[in-house]
Amino acid sequence: MQKILKVCLLLLVLILLFSLPLSAQADIGGELKTTLIGTVGEDGEISTDLQESLDLELFLPEFGNTEAKFQLELFNPPLKDLTGDDQRISVKKLYLRHRFTNLNLTLGRQPISWSFGSLLNPVDFTLGAVAMGEETSGKYVDAVEGYIPFNWNSGLALVAAYPEHSDEIKWGVRGRAGIRGYDLTMNFVREPEITVEIPGVGMFTNPPAKRAGLTFKGDLGPIGAYGAVGYYRRNNQESYVYLLGGDYSYYSGFDKKITFQLEYLSVNRDNLNNILGMNLTGLTSGGDDTLNLLLGNVSYPINDFSSVSLLPVISLDDGSLLLNPTYQNLLGNNLTLTVSGVVYYGDEDTLFGPKEITPVQGLPQKVPKGVLEVGFSYSF
Repeated sequence: MQKILKVCLLLLVLILLFSLPLSAQADIGGELKTTLIGTVGEDGEISTDLQESLDLELFLPEFGNTEAKFQLELFNPPLKDLTGDDQRISVKKLYLRHRFTNLNLTLGRQPISWSFGSLLNPVDFTLGAVAMGEETSGKYVDAVEGYIPFNWNSGLALVAAYPEHSDEIKWGVRGRAGIRGYDLTMNFVREPEITVEIPGVGMFTNPPAKRAGLTFKGDLGPIGAYGAVGYYRRNNQESYVYLLGGDYSYYSGFDKKITFQLEYLSVNRDNLNNILGMNLTGLTSGGDDTLNLLLGNVSYPINDFSSVSLLPVISLDDGSLLLNPTYQNLLGNNLTLTVSGVVYYGDEDTLFGPKEITPVQGLPQKVPKGVLEVGFSYSF
């Protein structure tokens, strides 16, 4: 059904493209990226990997109240999906959106994220869709979304998605309202059972679950405050997640805006992997104990072309630490250099310390001491 839907949508996009009048223009944009990844193992051994990707997006003019989006990403070498198959092409956007008088309707492969400015979002439509400022593949889903706007800062969103490896529909509803300067949201998500055979692991089944969440965001004087409360129910087991954070910025001189962000997250260990997203999946083993994390982010612009940032994650339970520094420089002619890394520190078997983990695919392995990535990206 998903493949048939994508083919039909692609045909509709092509029909719209070829039906454009000669005066209309359809543009192509995107990003070419090359990244060298170096991993330092527990024994000090260094392994390297070269990853290339090409992100292409077709920009079509709108047809009255209807717009079409088509975006895909190509990988070399190919990535591995859950079933172990090579994934050379990933469709990120393939949807049609029509704006009715009191309804915006979107059909197809589309980005869905209920973000509210936090580093980690425990109440998103897909947990881990955006984690620590980086989006993952979970943000893009095959879905039908209807959005009913009430006014400029309030509305109701209803989503019916068709997840891979499941014959059931995943659905969710989210209401948003602005009250006395605060942005408040409430949402509910019903996730179906997902069953997939993973090479080297066996048959994996993720049972159905229900999630509810409440978020707020507003200003307390010069500080931006936000928070979330989430309720999870899976296999007749209930758990709660709490998040509280704030951000602050000021100008050094006339043009350097320094930003600070700090947040606290209390979450069940069994749910942390999903919230962390694909970048850090596998760090935690299953369990029903509660973990307490403190996250921060400091960003400093060196000049108009370069900046540095540091994102630490601290486990308040065992003192282990994850550091994520990043340096970015716009070299000119739309060419950008990005140098980032991840450093793990902690005692044996702590959250970010040395221990054996089992990735989604493959044999058990040790948590590395650190990872360094050097990448060049060209936007066009």
